Amino acid sequence: MNKKATPTTRPFSGNLDAASHTRGQSLYLDDIPEYAGTLYARAFSSPVAHGRIRSLDCEAAARAEGVVRIFTWRDIPGENQVGNIVPDEPLLAEEEAHYIGQPIALAVAETAEAAEAAARQIRADIEELPAVTDAREAFRRGQLLAGSRRFEMGDVEAAFAQCKYIFEGTAHTGGQEHVYLEPQGAYALPREGKVFIHSSTQGPTQVQRAA
Repeated sequence: MNKKATPTTRPFSGNLDAASHTRGQSLYLDDIPEYAGTLYARAFSSPVAHGRIRSLDCEAAARAEGVVRIFTWRDIPGENQVGNIVPDEPLLAEEEAHYIGQPIALAVAETAEAAEAAARQIRADIEELPAVTDAREAFRRGQLLAGSRRFEMGDVEAAFAQCKYIFEGTAHTGGQEHVYLEPQGAYALPREGKVFIHSSTQGPTQVQRAA
């Protein structure tokens, strides 16, 4: 019997974390001891589904007790983008907000309570615009969040030239981003000229790339 080609019939769990989870031995983000100097962040989010951000007043929030700094997209030294496969998700909204709850500013403070209180003091003048909820309508208006993508394999024209029959059509897919219910968080620690990040996520590589 070729053991490499014969599938196993014994029960097997491919989840390497299952044993530690069921034994209560897994280390979660909230299990990590809080280090001195830890700061907390709270986002100020868009109250509208689509709107033009005319102005943002963060002065009162910046003066609030325990607040270290208020960040907007202009304070990001690198690229304001956290999209995974397609770069279609800015970390903080720039000129426009595209959905209710989109982060616009970030309040960083010495305690979670101070950060939340500061975020509530941020004021935004937002001109509400018509919400576009259909991708085809967004395409017609030229309002796609990311440009169109074209996929090709091999020499397409040469392959068509050898075909006796060519059938053309349009395919539609309902693929979309899921609304995750998992509580995610991150804890960044500066050490030895580097930043160590603990993140409760299934995509640590993307977190590392964004950082």
